[in-house]
This record gives sequence, structure tokens and C-alpha cells, in this order.
Amino acid sequence: MPAKDRYHEAVKRALLKAGWRVEDEQFTITVGERNLWVDLVASKDNPSLVILVEVKELADVDSAIEALANAIGKFVLYSTALHLVQLSWPLYLAVTIASYNGILSQTIGREVRQKMQIPLIVFDQMREEIVQWIP
Repeated sequence: MPAKDRYHEAVKRALLKAGWRVEDEQFTITVGERNLWVDLVASKDNPSLVILVEVKELADVDSAIEALANAIGKFVLYSTALHLVQLSWPLYLAVTIASYNGILSQTIGREVRQKMQIPLIVFDQMREEIVQWIP
């Protein structure tokens, strides 16, 4: 099982503040002989409203392009795995405000997010609050 992302706990607390329940952490998707781990499973109002959340930092890193490539790669792998195991929970990428205002607001970030149809949860890591949901 991989280590938790830098802002894993901040996103978890932000979801809780927003009225979500964290049902699972490091949720395993098994495809053949391979395991993939999504950071969080959250539900709201009733068990039929369930989302998966992958936490990524794209701003305070050595290379925003490398971090973006990693995040996009994981998103595509996880989406594909969910399709293969016939699990239809929506998958979100949770990013800091700085990540959203940084590479994700620049041409390459905007275009790849739109092309890959990646929904975002933008969070304030200091206040541990969700500031924006972007479908």
C-alpha cells in the first residue's frame, strides 16, 4: 500500500467539514494481478451518493509538469480500473488552490483536464476546506 499524499488528512477533514463521511482510505481496486489504491471513498446523505477522491499536489513540487503527468496518469489508470470492475462511483482529483491557480489554470493544465474530463475538488489546505467543485 502506498504512502498517503502530503495533503491526504487535510482533504479528509475538508470533506468531513462539508458534510461527507469518509468510508474508506486507500481503497483498493484489483484488476487481474494488480492492485491500485485510491486515496479516499466518501459518501453523503445516503449510501448511494459515493465518490472516490485522489489527492495530488501540483504546486509546491520540483516540476509541475511531472506532477501533472503523474496525476493524469493515475486518474486514467484508476478510471480504467473502475470501468473494468464495473464500479460507477465518480472519481475526483483533489488539488490545492495553488495547484488550481497554477498549472491547472495554464493552457496545458486546462486543456488536458478538459480533454480527459477530470473533475476537481479544489481545497484550502490551511483552512482544510473545500473551496470549489469543478465537474
